[in-house]
Amino acid sequence: MTTPVIPETAFMPSAPPLSAPNRVDTTVDVARGAAAGAVAGIAASAAMNGFQTLVIPVFRPDGGGIPATEKAADRASMLATGYRLGNADRAVGGEAVHYIVGALTGSLYGAMAEVRPGVTRWRGLALGLAAATLVDQIAVPLTGLARPPWRYTVRTHLYGYASHLVFGFVTEAVRKVLRERLARRALPSRDAITLDDIAVPLLLGLANGQRTFTPPAAVTIAAAGSGLGLQGTPLALLGSKWTGALMSAAAIGEYVADKQPGIPARISPPGLAGRAIGGALSGAAAARPGKSWLAAGLGAAGAVAGAYVSYRVRMRLASALGRDRPVAFAEDALSLAGAAAVAGYAAMRQKQRDRDPAPLAA
Repeated sequence: MTTPVIPETAFMPSAPPLSAPNRVDTTVDVARGAAAGAVAGIAASAAMNGFQTLVIPVFRPDGGGIPATEKAADRASMLATGYRLGNADRAVGGEAVHYIVGALTGSLYGAMAEVRPGVTRWRGLALGLAAATLVDQIAVPLTGLARPPWRYTVRTHLYGYASHLVFGFVTEAVRKVLRERLARRALPSRDAITLDDIAVPLLLGLANGQRTFTPPAAVTIAAAGSGLGLQGTPLALLGSKWTGALMSAAAIGEYVADKQPGIPARISPPGLAGRAIGGALSGAAAARPGKSWLAAGLGAAGAVAGAYVSYRVRMRLASALGRDRPVAFAEDALSLAGAAAVAGYAAMRQKQRDRDPAPLAA
């Protein structure tokens, strides 16, 4: 009888599957890369504007009338309000579209760079080539914001590609600097104040300036799912699913009440007090151990500042559009998305701390 041969690999331990903490690490890296990319995209958009101003006499591109960014802003205004923009507002809207697209492109690029470093090849020039081809040559004409590519001169195409090469190069340069600076801050002492210690409560506070209950609701939902390290603290009640449900109901009620006439302004003393309390509560709950009081102060300050800024912006936009309701809905979405993103990030950071008690990078 033949003795069966058992391969040596049968006794070798199999590679462990990717653990949840590793997936959390990757998600945090992607989020941080996206944030760095967004900042880099805004800087690169400004550099692109400056470059275009300098080289227009050299390339003499065929403008073809109203810029595509202004057409996009006008179309967005028509969809949101039913009104077209005036010449002055259209120019401002076009600049806003330019920077928003730059920030979104940079954010996507920064996120991809964390998991696919190959996208950063040629010092970001590959990004510029891709953006010029996919956006200028394909997406913009397909949406009707520009003429087909073959109806532009060669000089115009060279001008567009050169501008986007500048955008890609600057985006990668700024993104790389931001990520390297964060890496050099690795493993601070537990008593050190990190970037997260400031940014997380401040951003939650700014969102609280728009809506009193939305950031607390986002934080309580995150706490109920991951704990946020609140067990055994005075804020442990926020980890209850019932607290999350109550806060969510309050947030929904505020969305409805905000659209009703006669609601007191958010910058009135009661409105500011409620937002400051909500910002302090959200900031403290999302803070890492030992930084609750700092986070509470930053959250409250951010809420007061956010209330004043968002109030002025809303009044200006509502006056320009002639209607308040579209601005109110946009503000709802901004506060909800921002609070959910920051609370989710804080929850992921807490999972890292639960796995590794060593202090984490800023």
